[in-house]
Amino acid sequence: MNSRSALLFVYVTACTVLAVSRPASAAGGLAVTINGADGMPVSGAVVIAEPLQGGAPRARAGQTVVMDQHNLMFVPDVLVVQTGTAVDFPNSDHVRHQVYSFSSAKKFELALYAGRPHAPIVFDKAGLVTLGCNIHDNMLGYIWVTDSPWYGRSDAEGKLQLRELPAGQYRVHIWHALLGESGPELEQRINVADDQVAAARFRLTHALRAPLRNHGADKQWEDY
Repeated sequence: MNSRSALLFVYVTACTVLAVSRPASAAGGLAVTINGADGMPVSGAVVIAEPLQGGAPRARAGQTVVMDQHNLMFVPDVLVVQTGTAVDFPNSDHVRHQVYSFSSAKKFELALYAGRPHAPIVFDKAGLVTLGCNIHDNMLGYIWVTDSPWYGRSDAEGKLQLRELPAGQYRVHIWHALLGESGPELEQRINVADDQVAAARFRLTHALRAPLRNHGADKQWEDY
C-alpha cells in the first residue's frame, strides 16, 4: 500500500468510526405539576400525554397488571393502563366479591368469587372505566385506558415526570376521581424537544369534592 492509499484508508476508517459512535438524539421529557385551587399539591391525579402527530407505540403483547381487592377496597383505587393491557382482579379479602362495570369503554361482570378464579380482563378500548362490587356498595375503583404509553399519577408533591417522549407536540390532560370541574384548564398542548424537559403546570379552579362514603340506591351510576 502506497502512502496515498494508506492516508485514504485512515481517513475512511476515521469517518466510519465517527459515524458509528455518534449518539442518536435523545428523546425529551415532560415535568408535570398540579396544584389545587388553594395552591396545595394534588396527589393521585392521572396525567396522560397524547402525541398530536403520528401514532403512539402499542402496549407490549401479553402485558398484565393487577387491581387487587383488600379491606373492601380496590387496590389501587385508580389504575392507568395502555389499550390492550389485561387486568387481573384477585380477591385478597376473606369475603367474596362480584366485580362489574357498566362503562362504555368496558362492560363486564365477574361472578361472585374469592381468590383468583377468573382470567384477566383485556381492556381494548380507550376511556374511563368505573368499577363496583355488587355485594359491597362502598367499593369503587377506576381504570383509565389510554392509547398512549406516556402516563402516570402525580405524587405527594403534585408532580410527575414523564420520560422518553419523541420530539413533537402533545395534548397533556389530567383527571382526578374527585374533580369538581371540567373544561379547557384540565388540558394543555405542550411541545417536547429532543434532549429537553418541557413543563406543564396545572392549577385547579375548584376544590376537590369530598370522597363518597356511602354508595347505594341513592346514587346513580353517573354520580361516579
